[in-house]
Amino acid sequence: MADPLHDALKSINTVAEMTAAFADENRCRQFLEVLAWPTGRICPFCGFRRSTRLAGRDTGRRARPGLYQCGSSTCRHQFTVTTRTPLHSTKLPIRIWLTATWLILQSDKGLSSPRLAEALGVSQPTAWRLGHAIRLMLRQERPLTGIVEADELFVGTPPDSLEHPNPGRGRKGLPRKAKITILSTVERPLDLSPGAPAGEVRACSIDNRSSVAIGAAFDDTVDPGAHLMSDEAKAFMALGSGFASHDTVNHSQGEYVRGSVHTNAVDGFGDRVRRTIAGVFHHISQEHADLYLGEIGFRWSQRTVTGRALRQTRRGRSRVATLWTRIPAAQQLPAALASIAGRQIRRTHNGGLIIKSNVAVFG
Repeated sequence: MADPLHDALKSINTVAEMTAAFADENRCRQFLEVLAWPTGRICPFCGFRRSTRLAGRDTGRRARPGLYQCGSSTCRHQFTVTTRTPLHSTKLPIRIWLTATWLILQSDKGLSSPRLAEALGVSQPTAWRLGHAIRLMLRQERPLTGIVEADELFVGTPPDSLEHPNPGRGRKGLPRKAKITILSTVERPLDLSPGAPAGEVRACSIDNRSSVAIGAAFDDTVDPGAHLMSDEAKAFMALGSGFASHDTVNHSQGEYVRGSVHTNAVDGFGDRVRRTIAGVFHHISQEHADLYLGEIGFRWSQRTVTGRALRQTRRGRSRVATLWTRIPAAQQLPAALASIAGRQIRRTHNGGLIIKSNVAVFG
């Protein structure tokens, strides 16, 4: 990353500093180019690493600012830093995108679309689409390795909940929110020295708790060479032989920790998901659940170890706890925007969203 822009990101800690840094549109475009192309410009159509900057309107020409032409003789496509990204064909200024991303990353549990709309001065539908585009940027896709904890999670209101009783005859009653089944996998960090990063998280909604559905999710999220840790759910027991090793704890018998065998990290992530949904979004749909889970998982990984401390449990037992601190929001931007190429999001005629593709990988 270029030194001036890298230093500028490090200096952003408050809302006032963020506003000043993202005030100029041309500077925001430079920020985005450095963040999206950390190793230099790449054509989003073919992956060629040589391109020519076209003279823009600031020099009296007709090309829009930040336009480049691929140097490959077989491609020659014109592109900008937003081409084939969630910002593709955006009508919003780039400063709005960077400001929204900073605000979402700065929040402990995210921002709802009404609060994001108030902060940016846009409409709520615009803020809703903007938030989902940013969540698509934050999605991480590298398979987890090392020690990986897995567990099932359920969010929403069950159909037979007393919160939404069956309506009486001739009455409509309240709409019911179906339970969403989520598979969560957390990469346990092996290095707990000060400054070490937290492990990454992969979470996705699944149709059911069968070994077929969970196995399909494992194929995309966990490396076969990983050491899997889980409870004794039937699906996990059936799939455990597909990994390098598999250890379990028997929650039904009151066993939660056996030496280094436990699922405390993934259980903690599950609590974070429940608190985020209940406190910020209130309800998420099955259709967009993976986008919300990607944001929560990204935020979980943006922490570093600050030290260890002796703590007491509620039963009076002493234990050594790991202390964490959050990475400043501006310094999360490189990780948030480094893999946006190839991710596209489109609006449907009825106001919905369609995700067009995944990360583009070029040799």
